[in-house]
Amino acid sequence: MAHLIKLEDYNSRYQLDLHRYPSQYTRMKKERWFYLKSEWEQSEYARLDEDEINEVAPKKDLIKLALKRFKSWSHHQKIDDSKVLNITLDQLKDKYMDDLFKMQIKWASSSSFENASDDATYVDDKWLRFFAQTIPDNYFLMYKPVFYLKKAPIDLEILLVGPTEIICISILEGQEHSVFEAGSGKFWTEYINESRKRRISPLLSLTRMTGVIKTLLDTAELSFPVRQVVLNRESIIDNKMQGVKAEFIDRRKFAEWLEALKKNPSPIKSQQMRISALLLLNSTKPEVPEEKEEEERDNQ
Repeated sequence: MAHLIKLEDYNSRYQLDLHRYPSQYTRMKKERWFYLKSEWEQSEYARLDEDEINEVAPKKDLIKLALKRFKSWSHHQKIDDSKVLNITLDQLKDKYMDDLFKMQIKWASSSSFENASDDATYVDDKWLRFFAQTIPDNYFLMYKPVFYLKKAPIDLEILLVGPTEIICISILEGQEHSVFEAGSGKFWTEYINESRKRRISPLLSLTRMTGVIKTLLDTAELSFPVRQVVLNRESIIDNKMQGVKAEFIDRRKFAEWLEALKKNPSPIKSQQMRISALLLLNSTKPEVPEEKEEEERDNQ
């Protein structure tokens, strides 16, 4: 599960200490699963008969130790672990993934006044859940971040900061089995059965994202590869353009593309950390003078 370091224009814990929270998150994932599984095994143990108990007795002390070790974690995270009773192991895994997803949102949106982990808008966002849960934790995820260049806000789509590159991703939403005709203009055409619709070209978003990222890298005198991806897992993209640097990942290539990301063996690297810190710095809201804040409140 990727490190969700930025969610829209929320303040992120990673902005406070980028070096601390990645390792804490990775450790928390392991501990959380060990804790949940141990509690689930204890509930299963309580339902065994005497002969079955003798077979699994060596596990009993380990389970007790696990519960004692991690009960404070559960208390601080305010997660109802009574739900691990009377469920299957697969259901337990689903609960574990859902708990962590909400924790990712919380860490990416927590400040003194903000917390989006209970907001259904984010919890039900299929693409946020997909990237947060499916991409491995050697990637940093920025989901629809707002960057500030000369204090002017610029909305981007999806950034994956990996060990060796930044991937700018534009989501191309289409109907199942439709066909997109890619073009160099402002619009693409989506063919659905015998009808067709005009869609805004995802290349416009990619151009904006790439421009922002490269400007920040050049200003900071940092070098890092930037890759552009148009992503669609339901449709086919018919690309007849020449010389376009973006990759077009449609339903024919989606599984292969995702598997390649999952198999990236590189650990988090120092240059990746520097790049991520730079991006977080430039996606932090500029401070508003107090007199301007009062004026804005009066106008609301």
